[in-house]
Amino acid sequence: MKNLLRFVVLFGVIFITQLARAEFIPYDCKSNATFSYAQGKGTMNTLKYFGTSITVDIYEADEQKAYTALCHALNVVQEYHYLGSNFNTYPGYINIQSINNAPELRHKIDPKLTELLAASIEWHEITQGRFNIALAPVLEIWRSYRKRCQQGIACELPRDDELASAAKHININNIKLDSANNTVQMQAGMKLDLGGIAKGWMVEKVYDQLKADHITAFMINAGGNIRHFGKHPDGRAFIAAIENPLIRKYQLEQPDDINISQDDIYHEVIQGEDITIVSSGNYLNYYKVNGKEYHHIIDPTTLYPKAEGISVSVIMKNNPILADVISTSLFLLPMPEAQALIKKIGNIEAVWFMDEQGTKIATPQFDQYRVQPTP
Repeated sequence: MKNLLRFVVLFGVIFITQLARAEFIPYDCKSNATFSYAQGKGTMNTLKYFGTSITVDIYEADEQKAYTALCHALNVVQEYHYLGSNFNTYPGYINIQSINNAPELRHKIDPKLTELLAASIEWHEITQGRFNIALAPVLEIWRSYRKRCQQGIACELPRDDELASAAKHININNIKLDSANNTVQMQAGMKLDLGGIAKGWMVEKVYDQLKADHITAFMINAGGNIRHFGKHPDGRAFIAAIENPLIRKYQLEQPDDINISQDDIYHEVIQGEDITIVSSGNYLNYYKVNGKEYHHIIDPTTLYPKAEGISVSVIMKNNPILADVISTSLFLLPMPEAQALIKKIGNIEAVWFMDEQGTKIATPQFDQYRVQPTP
C-alpha cells in the first residue's frame, strides 16, 4: 500500500511538473505577441513582459525575414524578463526572484545575469549611491503603502522605524558576485530589484539582436525607453516625442477631458539616427497623504521620494545600455551634482522638467536633437 501511495504521489508530482512545463513555453512568439507587416514595415507588440507595452518597428522588404527578426527580438525580451523578474520564478531559470527567495545561498546564475549585476554594482559607486539594486526591502514597504492607498484602504506614510529596519539590508557591498564562476550570494534579509536597469538593458540587447539579423532601420519603444537605429524609409532620421509630464498627469486624473491640444501633449520632439531616449519622473506612479504626493522613485540616501523636480529625459549615443540608470540618477541628484555626473560620463544630453510652471533646464548641446519647427 505504501509503495502504491508513493507511486501515486510521485506520478502526481511528475504530472504537475510536466503540466507546468507544457504551459510555460519560454520562447514561443505567436502566442506572446502580435505581429503585423505592410508596405515594408514589420511590427511586433507585446504587453506580457516588464510590466509595460513593448513595440518594435522594423523596415525590411522581405516579409519572412522581418517576421524572423521580430521573433528573435521578442525572444530577447522574454529571456531578460525571465532572468530579471523579482515578482515570479520560471521553470529552468535562476532569476532575481530565485535569489531573493534564498539570499543567503550561493546561486549559480546565467552569465547574462552576471553581466547585468556586475554593471549595477559598478554604477552604484558612480552615481554616489543613488542607483542601488539592493534597495528592494525599502521599495517593498513604499509599494505596499501606495497599494493600500490606491485600493482605498488607507493613505499613510511608512513609519520611520519600518524604513530604518529595512535599510539594514540595503548595503550593496554585501552582494558577493563571482563573475568568473557566475555565482551570487547575499546576506539574509537582502533582496534585489533591477527595475532601474533591466528594461533599458533589454532594449540594448534587442538592438544588438536586430543588427545581428541585418535589420538596417528600426525603432524600439519599451514603455518610454526609446531606441532608434538607421533612417526612416523617406530618408530622414527617426522622430520621437517626449510627453509633457503635467499634461500626461492631468490626462490620467481627468481621462474624460478631450479638450487637450495635440501641441500640448509633448514638451520635446527629438530626432536622431542612432540614439537612446529615456525619461524618469514622478508623475505616473504616486499616491497622496494629507494632500502631498509621494512617488515611486526612492532616494537610497534618504529612504524617501525626492521632493523637487518632475522629470528628466536623457539622450545618449555612446554606452546607451545604461541610459535609464543615468536618467534615474539625474532625477535624484541635486542639480550641481547631476551636471557634474554628466560631465564625468560624457556624451549625454538631458532636459529637466522642473516644476508645475513648466520651467525647463537643458544641457548646452541638447538643442542638436530638437526637431526645429517648420517655418
